[in-house]
Amino acid sequence: MRLISDKELIHERLGARFKDALSDYDTKRRLDVLVGEFLGDIDLSGKRVLDVGTGLGFFAEALHGRGAAVTAVDIGETMLERVKVRVGCECRRVDALALAEHFGLEAFDVVLSSECIEHTPSPSEAVRQMARVLKPGGYLVLSTPNRVWEPVVTLATRLHLRPFDGLENFSTFGSLREVMECEGVPVIREKGLHLLPFQVKLHRLSSWLDNHAQVLRRLMINLCVLGRKA
Repeated sequence: MRLISDKELIHERLGARFKDALSDYDTKRRLDVLVGEFLGDIDLSGKRVLDVGTGLGFFAEALHGRGAAVTAVDIGETMLERVKVRVGCECRRVDALALAEHFGLEAFDVVLSSECIEHTPSPSEAVRQMARVLKPGGYLVLSTPNRVWEPVVTLATRLHLRPFDGLENFSTFGSLREVMECEGVPVIREKGLHLLPFQVKLHRLSSWLDNHAQVLRRLMINLCVLGRKA
């Protein structure tokens, strides 16, 4: 494994404070879209599923509950220990930029990653790695923050309005689509989340906008994409 910087280990350093810093509403919305909507019609029973950047294991837990054979990976050892106890799935300490080296090519039926690639030195390379460990016909499911909001997030961090002071490299729908298509995983669905910051607490309005204002998805905070490998 390459040398991991302290900035990449921000979630590990936060420890117990990590969960307190998360928004339950935001986590639920991402689960609803990535697992509920994007993978809702797909039978995951017995499928090999890779959860990249598992964090506290919310997505691994949901996928495990659907009968998938989940492998959860992260660079934070403490978080992996918690996920192993909580979910009971296989957990491995693996760098998102070295997935193919660790697992080999075409090893998984589904690869999912939520709010991980922005914490790597190269989000594009992280997506390439996910595409390479995906079997033909398999699904790649991603969410990551929108580059449009990066200046706002950076300012909030500098003003100490948020506890995350780690590595953050945001993306666009276009940049995600470009790298996925180059790796033979064309995007078949995309959706934006949170036209309004979830800290505003207007959750009913925000959910309505998620479902009825997708024409503005390129301005929304979180980008969600689903691709299928040719």
